[in-house]
Amino acid sequence: METTIIEELKEEAEEKFKKIDIYKIFAYFLVCGFIGWIFETLAVWITLGELTDRGYLFVMGPLKDYIGFFANIPILDSIPLVWGLPIIEMYGFGGVIMILLFRHLKDHKAKIFVYGAILMTLFELGSSYFCTMVLHHSYWDYKQEFLNFQGRICLRSSIAWGALSIVAIEFLMPRLDNLYRHIRARKNFKIIIAVLIIYTIICAATKYIIDPTIIAN
Repeated sequence: METTIIEELKEEAEEKFKKIDIYKIFAYFLVCGFIGWIFETLAVWITLGELTDRGYLFVMGPLKDYIGFFANIPILDSIPLVWGLPIIEMYGFGGVIMILLFRHLKDHKAKIFVYGAILMTLFELGSSYFCTMVLHHSYWDYKQEFLNFQGRICLRSSIAWGALSIVAIEFLMPRLDNLYRHIRARKNFKIIIAVLIIYTIICAATKYIIDPTIIAN
Protein backbone atom coordinates (compact mmCIF):
# COMPACT_ATOMS: atom_id res chain seq x y z
CA MET A 1 0.00 0.00 0.00
CA GLU A 2 2.74 2.44 1.02
CA THR A 3 4.75 1.55 -2.08
CA THR A 4 1.73 2.29 -4.28
CA ILE A 5 1.25 5.73 -2.68
CA ILE A 6 4.93 6.57 -3.06
CA GLU A 7 4.87 5.51 -6.70
CA GLU A 8 1.76 7.62 -7.34
CA LEU A 9 3.38 10.66 -5.74
CA LYS A 10 6.54 10.06 -7.75
CA GLU A 11 4.58 9.84 -11.00
CA GLU A 12 2.66 13.00 -10.11
CA ALA A 13 5.90 14.86 -9.37
CA GLU A 14 7.45 13.66 -12.63
CA GLU A 15 4.36 14.75 -14.56
CA LYS A 16 4.49 18.23 -13.00
CA PHE A 17 8.21 18.46 -13.76
CA LYS A 18 7.57 17.65 -17.42
CA LYS A 19 5.07 20.50 -17.59
CA ILE A 20 7.57 23.08 -16.31
CA ASP A 21 8.25 25.72 -18.94
CA ILE A 22 11.87 26.76 -18.39
CA TYR A 23 11.47 29.76 -20.69
CA LYS A 24 8.51 31.00 -18.67
CA ILE A 25 10.39 30.54 -15.41
CA PHE A 26 13.37 32.51 -16.72
CA ALA A 27 11.03 35.23 -18.00
CA TYR A 28 9.62 35.42 -14.44
CA PHE A 29 13.17 35.60 -13.11
CA LEU A 30 14.12 38.51 -15.36
CA VAL A 31 10.99 40.56 -14.69
CA CYS A 32 11.06 40.00 -10.91
CA GLY A 33 14.81 40.67 -10.83
CA PHE A 34 14.28 43.93 -12.73
CA ILE A 35 11.46 45.06 -10.45
CA GLY A 36 13.65 44.19 -7.45
CA TRP A 37 16.50 46.24 -8.95
CA ILE A 38 14.23 49.28 -9.30
CA PHE A 39 12.82 48.79 -5.79
CA GLU A 40 16.19 48.41 -4.08
CA THR A 41 17.91 51.15 -6.08
CA LEU A 42 15.16 53.62 -5.19
CA ALA A 43 15.10 52.48 -1.55
CA VAL A 44 18.85 53.04 -1.18
CA TRP A 45 18.63 56.36 -3.03
CA ILE A 46 15.86 57.60 -0.72
CA THR A 47 17.69 56.37 2.38
CA LEU A 48 21.26 57.40 1.53
CA GLY A 49 20.59 60.10 -1.05
CA GLU A 50 22.84 58.49 -3.66
CA LEU A 51 22.59 56.04 -6.54
CA THR A 52 24.64 52.87 -6.10
CA ASP A 53 25.60 50.02 -8.42
CA ARG A 54 23.44 47.02 -7.71
CA GLY A 55 22.71 43.58 -9.11
CA TYR A 56 24.22 42.80 -12.48
CA LEU A 57 24.37 46.38 -13.83
CA PHE A 58 28.05 47.26 -13.95
CA VAL A 59 28.90 50.97 -14.19
CA MET A 60 32.64 51.24 -14.76
CA GLY A 61 35.20 53.94 -15.66
CA PRO A 62 35.05 56.34 -18.65
CA LEU A 63 34.87 54.77 -22.09
CA LYS A 64 38.23 56.32 -23.00
CA ASP A 65 39.93 54.10 -20.39
CA TYR A 66 38.83 51.01 -22.32
CA ILE A 67 38.59 52.26 -25.89
CA GLY A 68 41.20 54.88 -26.74
CA PHE A 69 39.20 56.15 -29.72
CA PHE A 70 36.72 57.90 -27.39
CA ALA A 71 39.48 59.99 -25.80
CA ASN A 72 39.38 62.26 -28.85
CA ILE A 73 35.64 62.90 -28.64
CA PRO A 74 34.89 65.68 -26.06
CA ILE A 75 31.41 64.56 -25.03
CA LEU A 76 31.86 60.79 -25.17
CA ASP A 77 35.21 60.66 -23.38
CA SER A 78 33.60 61.09 -19.96
CA ILE A 79 30.67 58.71 -20.48
CA PRO A 80 31.11 55.62 -18.26
CA LEU A 81 31.18 52.08 -19.60
CA VAL A 82 27.90 50.44 -18.63
CA TRP A 83 27.11 46.78 -19.23
CA GLY A 84 25.33 43.86 -17.61
CA LEU A 85 21.65 43.63 -16.70
CA PRO A 86 19.56 45.82 -14.35
CA ILE A 87 18.42 42.87 -12.25
CA ILE A 88 19.07 41.58 -8.73
CA GLU A 89 19.06 37.81 -8.71
CA MET A 90 17.75 37.57 -5.12
CA TYR A 91 14.45 39.11 -6.23
CA GLY A 92 14.45 37.06 -9.41
CA PHE A 93 14.78 33.76 -7.56
CA GLY A 94 12.43 35.01 -4.85
CA GLY A 95 9.75 35.94 -7.37
CA VAL A 96 9.98 32.55 -9.09
CA ILE A 97 9.77 30.70 -5.76
CA MET A 98 6.77 32.75 -4.63
CA ILE A 99 4.83 32.32 -7.87
CA LEU A 100 5.51 28.59 -8.19
CA LEU A 101 4.76 27.72 -4.56
CA PHE A 102 2.01 30.18 -3.64
CA ARG A 103 -0.01 30.62 -6.82
CA HIS A 104 -2.65 28.20 -5.51
CA LEU A 105 -3.16 30.51 -2.50
CA LYS A 106 -4.42 33.38 -4.65
CA ASP A 107 -7.04 35.45 -2.79
CA HIS A 108 -5.70 34.22 0.59
CA LYS A 109 -3.60 37.26 1.44
CA ALA A 110 -2.95 36.36 5.08
CA LYS A 111 -1.54 32.93 4.19
CA ILE A 112 0.53 34.36 1.36
CA PHE A 113 2.01 36.99 3.69
CA VAL A 114 2.89 34.54 6.48
CA TYR A 115 4.20 31.76 4.25
CA GLY A 116 6.06 34.21 2.05
CA ALA A 117 7.68 35.99 5.00
CA ILE A 118 8.84 32.72 6.57
CA LEU A 119 10.01 30.93 3.42
CA MET A 120 11.74 33.92 1.86
CA THR A 121 13.46 34.83 5.13
CA LEU A 122 14.88 31.31 5.23
CA PHE A 123 15.87 31.69 1.58
CA GLU A 124 17.63 34.97 2.36
CA LEU A 125 19.40 33.39 5.34
CA GLY A 126 20.59 30.45 3.24
CA SER A 127 21.73 32.82 0.49
CA SER A 128 23.69 34.87 3.01
CA TYR A 129 25.54 31.79 4.29
CA PHE A 130 26.24 30.74 0.70
CA CYS A 131 27.70 34.16 -0.14
CA THR A 132 29.97 34.31 2.91
CA MET A 133 31.07 30.67 2.98
CA VAL A 134 31.33 29.91 -0.74
CA LEU A 135 31.81 33.30 -2.41
CA HIS A 136 33.66 34.81 0.58
CA HIS A 137 31.78 38.07 0.30
CA SER A 138 28.86 39.67 2.14
CA TYR A 139 26.39 41.53 -0.07
CA TRP A 140 24.05 42.85 2.64
CA ASP A 141 24.26 43.58 6.36
CA TYR A 142 21.29 44.10 8.69
CA LYS A 143 23.29 44.53 11.90
CA GLN A 144 21.86 48.01 12.43
CA GLU A 145 18.30 46.77 11.96
CA PHE A 146 15.84 45.92 14.74
CA LEU A 147 15.56 42.19 15.52
CA ASN A 148 18.28 40.95 13.20
CA PHE A 149 20.14 37.63 13.20
CA GLN A 150 23.89 37.93 12.57
CA GLY A 151 23.10 40.78 10.22
CA ARG A 152 21.83 38.22 7.69
CA ILE A 153 18.08 38.61 8.20
CA CYS A 154 15.89 41.03 10.13
CA LEU A 155 12.26 41.73 10.97
CA ARG A 156 11.91 44.58 8.48
CA SER A 157 13.19 42.38 5.66
CA SER A 158 10.83 39.56 6.61
CA ILE A 159 7.84 41.92 6.58
CA ALA A 160 8.96 43.22 3.20
CA TRP A 161 9.18 39.66 1.84
CA GLY A 162 5.65 38.96 3.07
CA ALA A 163 4.32 42.10 1.40
CA LEU A 164 6.23 41.33 -1.81
CA SER A 165 4.72 37.84 -1.82
CA ILE A 166 1.23 39.33 -1.87
CA VAL A 167 2.21 41.72 -4.66
CA ALA A 168 3.77 38.85 -6.63
CA ILE A 169 0.73 36.56 -6.39
CA GLU A 170 -2.17 39.00 -6.41
CA PHE A 171 -0.86 41.60 -8.85
CA LEU A 172 2.24 40.49 -10.72
CA MET A 173 1.52 36.82 -11.53
CA PRO A 174 -1.66 37.27 -13.61
CA ARG A 175 -0.05 40.08 -15.61
CA LEU A 176 3.11 38.06 -16.21
CA ASP A 177 1.03 35.08 -17.34
CA ASN A 178 -0.92 37.28 -19.75
CA LEU A 179 2.27 38.93 -21.08
CA TYR A 180 3.98 35.57 -21.53
CA ARG A 181 1.06 34.24 -23.58
CA HIS A 182 1.60 37.07 -26.04
CA ILE A 183 5.38 37.10 -26.31
CA ARG A 184 5.98 33.35 -26.48
CA ALA A 185 4.30 33.26 -29.89
CA ARG A 186 6.77 35.78 -31.31
CA LYS A 187 9.40 34.64 -33.76
CA ASN A 188 12.77 33.65 -32.26
CA PHE A 189 11.39 34.03 -28.72
CA LYS A 190 13.19 30.93 -27.43
CA ILE A 191 16.46 32.02 -29.03
CA ILE A 192 16.22 35.43 -27.34
CA ILE A 193 15.54 33.83 -23.96
CA ALA A 194 18.44 31.40 -24.44
CA VAL A 195 20.80 34.29 -25.24
CA LEU A 196 19.60 36.17 -22.16
CA ILE A 197 20.19 33.06 -20.02
CA ILE A 198 23.77 32.79 -21.28
CA TYR A 199 24.36 36.52 -20.78
CA THR A 200 22.97 36.33 -17.23
CA ILE A 201 25.36 33.48 -16.45
CA ILE A 202 28.24 35.60 -17.79
CA CYS A 203 27.16 38.52 -15.57
CA ALA A 204 26.89 36.25 -12.53
CA ALA A 205 30.31 34.71 -13.20
CA THR A 206 31.81 38.18 -13.56
CA LYS A 207 30.34 39.45 -10.29
CA TYR A 208 30.95 36.39 -8.15
CA ILE A 209 34.01 34.69 -9.67
CA ILE A 210 35.95 36.74 -12.21
CA ASP A 211 35.82 40.13 -10.45
CA PRO A 212 34.08 40.17 -7.04
CA THR A 213 35.05 43.85 -6.63
CA ILE A 214 33.17 45.01 -9.73
CA ILE A 215 30.31 46.07 -7.45
CA ALA A 216 31.17 47.34 -3.98
CA ASN A 217 27.90 46.38 -2.22
